[in-house]
Amino acid sequence: MTYRFLSLMNSIALAVFGAMFFIMPQFALELFGTETYEATIFVARVLGSALLLAGMFIWMAKDLVESRAERTMAIMLLVSSIVGFILTLVGMVWVDVIRANGWTLLVLHILFVLGYGYLISGVTIVRNQQQKQV
Repeated sequence: MTYRFLSLMNSIALAVFGAMFFIMPQFALELFGTETYEATIFVARVLGSALLLAGMFIWMAKDLVESRAERTMAIMLLVSSIVGFILTLVGMVWVDVIRANGWTLLVLHILFVLGYGYLISGVTIVRNQQQKQV
């Protein structure tokens, strides 16, 4: 897995959720079983615009060539995924505002946590091929 691939997947996920919350906030809120008041619809649009901005930012940053910049972005996105996982879990279990389909958010956050954790760890899998002597 490369930084570019994981960033590409992250930017697409953010853009899809961002567009959904920005363009059709009532549908997005109902998808997660949340109440749809005027205030929640407005906040969903604000969230959607922030997610779209984050997706565009990560899309532009996916082509970083300096290893320090890649590592810094990976650390920031790892922390963001951890916080997102915790907030989603709190919203599902303790606050009960995410009543349906919250598991999709949890799975996405876990995948990104594992991916960015792998990138930050520096572990590489090298395949050793034995050369045949003729």
